Order: sequence, then structure tokens, then C-alpha cells
Amino acid sequence: MIDALFIAPGNAQEVYQKLSEDYSAIETPTWALLLAESCRSVGYKVGILDVNAEKLTHQEALDRVVGISPRFVVFVVYGQNVNAGTTNMSGATALSKFFKLSDLDSPIVYIGSHVQALPIESLEKEESIDIICTNEGVYALWNLLKISRVNPVALSKVNGIGYRDFDSVKLTDPEAVIPQNRLDIDLPGYAWDLLPFNKKPFDLYRSPMW
Repeated sequence: MIDALFIAPGNAQEVYQKLSEDYSAIETPTWALLLAESCRSVGYKVGILDVNAEKLTHQEALDRVVGISPRFVVFVVYGQNVNAGTTNMSGATALSKFFKLSDLDSPIVYIGSHVQALPIESLEKEESIDIICTNEGVYALWNLLKISRVNPVALSKVNGIGYRDFDSVKLTDPEAVIPQNRLDIDLPGYAWDLLPFNKKPFDLYRSPMW
């Protein structure tokens, strides 16, 4: 069992339609790579499932997650454009809803610009999200991975998150942003070795029209 499986969800089919087959960019999941390496640097076992790059169906993604059996499934919903976090939420929530309807046991965590901006609304409107990380999510995620049982009492003691306590939404005390003098320590690099590939590293990724 691994501690956290980072999900890079896909929404290219909905946004770009037929263009997604050959022409839209498939970028490396930058923030998932940073978070994975950060968690790994403090002793946690992690993985990355890039649904977008591998063009997985919902069922294929679920089968992978069930086979890996992570303690937490962490959706990382970012993008290079300012509004990409919100644009990508539709694809992410479609997948997390499928997971929930399939009775996935692992708690579903969201990290990204949309849930940072609208944490309460995100939890109220999307029942497939169990927990959100506020701010950058680095220290909040470390805090979350320390707990052995996921329940409202344990979650209430984890700084930097939002969670659902039965019918109400709770936000805990905020967690610190990584200080400048600890950037290289707490974000030590990218977990490139966790990316999927076909025949050689990075061959599933492309720039637009390439």
C-alpha cells in the first residue's frame, strides 16, 4: 500500500473535442510531480496516475487505483493558464464521482487553484470530494498523511484542510506557506520517475500541434 496516489485528471476531450486526439498539448503534471517528490522526501510512499497522458477511461482509472490501494487518492487540479484549475474541475469531478459511485474505499482529496479559492463551495457542491487542501497544500498534505484514521475528530486536528463533517463543512486553521529559505528543502524537485511512458520517458507528452 502507498500513502498517496496523485491523480492528474483529464478534461481534454471535453475542452478540445476532436482536436484532443492529435493536436492539443499533453503537459506533464507539474504540481503533482512537486507534491509527490515533497511527500517522498519526508518518508511517504507515493505514486502518480496520469489519466490525461494515458487517456484512461473512468473504469481503467478505477481499476488502477483499486490495484494500488492507496491510503489517500489526491486529485491535483491545476494547469498552466490562470483559469485552468476551474476548467479542469469538470473532468476531475466526473472521475471522482465515478470513484465514489463505485464504492472506492480511499478518501478523495483535492488540491488546486479552484478549491483554494472556493473551499466551502467546492465541498458543498461536490459530494465526491472528501477533503480539500488550502493554500499550496504541501504542509497540509504532510499533516494529513500523519493520521492513521480518517474521521471528523482526526481531521479537525489537521491544519490547512477543509472536510465534510456529516452535513456541515469545516475548515481547520490555515497552514503556513513554504518560506523562501525552505523552498529547496520542502519542494526538493520533481518525481519524474513516477511518470508513465510507452517506450521511452516523456513519450506520452507533447506540445500543441507537435
